[in-house]
Order: sequence, then C-alpha cells, then structure tokens
Amino acid sequence: MMANHPVLPGRVFTDPNKNRFHVPQTLGFRNGVPVQALVLQGIGQEPLDAQSVQYLDKWDPNLFYGECRRAPKVNTVHPQYEVYENKTLAFRAFCVEPIAVPMEDQPRVRHVLLFYHLEDDTISVMEPPIVNSGCVQGKVLKRHRVPKASQDDGPKDDAAASYWHWTDLNVGGSVWLYGRTYQLASCDAFTREFLERHGISVGGEIVVPADPYTQEQTRAMQRQTQDVDGHSPSAVLYQGLDKLGRFLAFDRQVLRFFAVWQDPMDPMHEKRYFKVLFYLADGTMEIQPEYKVNDGHYKYPNLLARQLLPRGGLLPGKADLPSFRDMDCYVAEDLQVGSEIEVLGRRLRLYDCDGFTRDYYAARLGIVQPPSVPTESPAPAPLVQPLPPYNGFGSPEDSLRSCLHLVPRRPCPSHPGPDDRPLRYLVRLNSERPHDLARRFVLSYQTRFGFCTITELGRRNSGREGGRFFGPRLIEKPDSDPMQPQPEYYGPADFAIGSTVVAAGCHFIVVGADLYVYKYVSERKGDFQEELIENLADYMRKEGLLRRDSE
Repeated sequence: MMANHPVLPGRVFTDPNKNRFHVPQTLGFRNGVPVQALVLQGIGQEPLDAQSVQYLDKWDPNLFYGECRRAPKVNTVHPQYEVYENKTLAFRAFCVEPIAVPMEDQPRVRHVLLFYHLEDDTISVMEPPIVNSGCVQGKVLKRHRVPKASQDDGPKDDAAASYWHWTDLNVGGSVWLYGRTYQLASCDAFTREFLERHGISVGGEIVVPADPYTQEQTRAMQRQTQDVDGHSPSAVLYQGLDKLGRFLAFDRQVLRFFAVWQDPMDPMHEKRYFKVLFYLADGTMEIQPEYKVNDGHYKYPNLLARQLLPRGGLLPGKADLPSFRDMDCYVAEDLQVGSEIEVLGRRLRLYDCDGFTRDYYAARLGIVQPPSVPTESPAPAPLVQPLPPYNGFGSPEDSLRSCLHLVPRRPCPSHPGPDDRPLRYLVRLNSERPHDLARRFVLSYQTRFGFCTITELGRRNSGREGGRFFGPRLIEKPDSDPMQPQPEYYGPADFAIGSTVVAAGCHFIVVGADLYVYKYVSERKGDFQEELIENLADYMRKEGLLRRDSE
C-alpha cells in the first residue's frame, strides 16, 4: 500500500521493517598507511543514489542528449629544454699545442672529449687523465654557451655575438674555442644518428695522432725496466734496475699475505691475525693487524710501519745495530704460504695470500704458492660434567636443578601438544582393605615427556570424591637405585594387563586399557615385545573392542 504513494514530502514514511542503521566502514590501514575506502553502500547497506548511473552501461546517452561537444585541439609547443632533456652529443677531438718549453722539440697533442648539450646549447670539454703526462688534465672548458668568434675578432657583447650550434659540428670539422682549435675525429652512435636524422651527412672517422711526449715517456720507461741482458723483469726481479726503474716498473703493485700469530705466554692461546704487505716498488714491508668486533684489543693501526724488514726481526735504530744497508732483509722469494717470518720478536706464520700474489709468483718468479693452510685448531671435545648421585631430598628432577643452576629453579611444567594423545589405563588398588577393592583409577601416560597422572573415578555413595590422586610426574621403578642421577622410570612397555605399578607408596594393578593403547603399541612393534602386544590383543578381544574396530 505504501509503494503506491508518491515520493513527496509528508507522504514518505519510515519502513518499520528496517532494523539495520549502521554506517559502512570507510577508514582503514593498508601496509601501515591510513587509507579511505570507496563508499559503495549507504546506511544499513542500502544502495546509493550514485549507483543509478549504472544504466549508462545499457543505454547510450547520445540518444537522449546528442553528440557531446569536444574542445578543439590546440597545438602544444614543447620547449627545447623539455624535448632535449639529458641528451648530449659527444665527439672525440684533439688539438695540437705549440712548443711551450724550449727543451721540447715537438708539439704536444692533447686528446679531449667535446660534449654539446642539446637542452641549452652549451659546450663542455674534458681531457681524460694520462699518467705522467706532465700537464694539468681533467675539465678543460666548463659547461656554458661558447661564442663563435675568430682569432682576429675583438670582444663582443652577448647580444651581438653568435654562438656555436650543433649544426656547426661534424666529424672532420674543426672548432675554435678560446684560442684552441679542436679537430673533431669521431662521434658516438647517438650523435651520428641524431645528425643524420636532421639531414646532416656525417663524415668518416679520422685517425687521432699520438702524443710524441707520451710516446717518448713510454719508450724511456721500457728502456729503464730492461736489465743488462735484455730480459724483462719477469726473469730477475730487481737485477739491473735502479730506484727509478723499480718505481716505474712496480709502482702500485703490492703482494698481500695473511699471517697468524699465537702468543705462547697467553694462557687462553688466542690467535692474532695480520696482513703482510710487500711493496714491489722498493722492497718494503708493512704489517697491519686484523681486529674483530669486541675482541678486547686496542686497535693499533700497524704492527710494523712501511720499511725494510731484516731477517732477524730486529730493526736498526740503536748505536750497536747496523743500518739497513748492512743487514739482510726479506725479499719476495722469502714469502711463501706455510713459511714463518720474525717481526719484533714475534714469529708470524703465513697461511694464505690473494689471487694477484699467486699469479705474480707463478708468472714472474716461477714459484707456485702452496694452498691455504688451515689455522683453526680442531675444537676440543665438549667437557661432560658427571652428574652427582641423588641426595634423597625431593624428586630426582627437583634435586638435579640444584646441580644445573647456582640458584635452584623449579622444574618447568610440561604441557602436551595437540598431537600428544595420552595412553590411558584402568587400574585398581592392590590392598587388603575391603573398601579399597572397589576403587578404580585411570592412569594417563604422556608419550612425549613420560609423565604419569593417576586420577580416581568418582562413584556415588562411596564416601570418596573423585579427582587427581597422583602426578603428573615421572614414576620410578621400585627396583631402580634412587641414588643414581638417572633412575629408571615406568613406560608403556611396563603397563601390561595384570602388571603392578608402584606409585606414591601404593600398588596398582592394571586391569584395562583403551583401544588407542593397542593401536599405539601395534604400530611400533620394533619398540615393544610380542608378549605385550598379544596381552593387549587378548584383552581387546575379550572386551569386544578389537572385533568392532576391525569391522
């Protein structure tokens, strides 16, 4: 009847059947960040008015409203710095410098890299460093717009000056930058593809001439690193080489060994580890200790500073000691894996070296370094402290706690897990008193910890309230020695039907067991005797449990 009323003010009534008025949850957390969920339902999970737009999936709005008017397309012009952002043209160039020093008879050839940055039309020039070149290298021209002027032109202001553009650069051409003329010899693949895409024919690569000064330095070093017989230093290390020749031939070449030293006076027999560095340039040695985190040692930087090391281990410095020239010092042939060196009264044993050292000895000295020598001594056998005998006070487990801790602690209670189903037996008291013959108990055995719990079954009008009678705890066998640290305890093998169990000064006779006990014992035939399995099987057949289980 209410559905026929128009939806007008005063004619709409609240639905009396509505009983849900909760507001939907829209705030929450995702990965620790507060987020707001999309509201899909209203109060009481009612549909929202906004969901009425779902009809657009079935009906075309153009049929009702006509074609929508679209804004005319506007040609967007992107700025140059946006189009060519992080795009650079790279050229390999060289320039010939005139003779600046009278002692030089040939001009210098400088090899540079010229970069043209497309985003702002700037140019930068870098010269790769060359060892012993005799000139300052690195950044030759910082990045900026370079004016395009000749050598005869005077200074011009920025408004009237014209600047170098990428259209003026090509392989084979030249660029004049602040008094230097750079010949463009080659370019990278991006530069070649960029220029050809814009209609510029890129020329072929030009052979870059070598620098005469660098070639002369290389030939001079080769002459100084050859000995008198014409052999290379691989045959004889230092023969025929002066101090400069050693430096030029073996600079930045260091042999690295790993050494260990054990202080004989240390009662803990601690081993200290070191790195032995042998510098081929001058034959000096440096020994650096290796430290571990919280090892208790003061972190000295070096055991021995870089210097020549005599064979005896004593360093000159006193009046009665000779100088380095008169002493026999260690050389590279004396350092081999497994040998020992004496340093300041300490005998360091070399147990390993790095890959470069092994390759150097094999290629230049013809010596094959032995494999790494193990330094860790075998771990001593764990000390087994014998347990003292039981003192007779409390349980053996409780008395054992006084041997494991300075302050005795309570034994930790054991809680069975979800898969630790107990084995339950029905027992009765073996007593001569008539009123004890009718009492029945359930003995529960935990297979995981071996604890036994005896619970008395309540019986109406017996005058005794049922409940826990004993345990949970381990039950010692009466024939075991209580003074031994590990006495023998009862287990499932001792709970046969008709057997006697002594617990809390009482004798219990096993008169029954549940079906799970038989399954547990029969699945582990290797742990139990056949007599026990047959004993439980006869009881199950007598009670009718085994036949019902097989069916």
